Amino acid sequence: MRSEFNLIRVAREMLEVKRDDVIVGIGDDCAVVDVGVKLALTTDCIHEETDLPRGIKPEEVGHLALAVNLSDLAGCGAKPLFFLYTITLSDRWIGDFDRILLGMRDLAKKYDVAIVGGDTDFGRELHISGFAIGVFKRFVGRDKAKVGDKVCITGLLGKAQLSLEQLMSGLSRENLAYPQSLFKPEPRVFEGFRIAKHANAMTDISDSLAISLHQISEMSEVGIMIYEDRIPLNHLTKFVSYEKALDLFLYSGGDYELLYTSNICEHVCIGEVVEGFGVRIVRKDGSVEDVEFRGYEHSVES
Repeated sequence: MRSEFNLIRVAREMLEVKRDDVIVGIGDDCAVVDVGVKLALTTDCIHEETDLPRGIKPEEVGHLALAVNLSDLAGCGAKPLFFLYTITLSDRWIGDFDRILLGMRDLAKKYDVAIVGGDTDFGRELHISGFAIGVFKRFVGRDKAKVGDKVCITGLLGKAQLSLEQLMSGLSRENLAYPQSLFKPEPRVFEGFRIAKHANAMTDISDSLAISLHQISEMSEVGIMIYEDRIPLNHLTKFVSYEKALDLFLYSGGDYELLYTSNICEHVCIGEVVEGFGVRIVRKDGSVEDVEFRGYEHSVES
């Protein structure tokens, strides 16, 4: 199995660039280039088979295609400016092209993003790839977490995956716990820009909290300790068991919140940065367990 994250490591090693105008290359939420002004650049894509839940509306597809890119910019504290898209339409979606663009346009207006170009093609499966450009006053990557920092998240996690599992079990869209989190997740653009004023490390947590914690731990060369009794689960235990809720909170993706480390916590503090390496959780009984590197990822058979 060649996972998404293994492929990123290969690309980082093979395509490393050492130039004065490349400040941050492959491996973070965004790249940073300096062309007189420093720009944050990111690209992300969605495709029908693995990213679109049953029953999603065309407007929500367009929203999602832009949201995944804006979330990356938010994860490094950048203000989004421009967006370009490449859309491959299958026969099923050709008639919905206008509605897809409408969803994209509405989200762009909310964050004052100019959609400045794109390309449209035809194929067997709907696929949308986006490229977003932003600017920042202070870039925050994953590699500057400091021992003693608080570990914080901007909101509750596990809602999108819970709703997806309910949908897959046969529940209708109207009866899902958190349909908005699944079909129309909101990127934390304003929060990211504000947090960047004081955060030492930050990333979006669309793939899972566990993966994002490990990425900061590895790139900052620190350990991270989180505490079970600080993790809010009431929004999940209304629907599933406690242990299932904890698993959803740690290991599910799609919620588009931000994870950051700082000496200031504006949101939910779940832990701290410590000396060492790796990510661990202190359970309520005082035992300490490793947090797995696990969450949502694209993968293919090798």
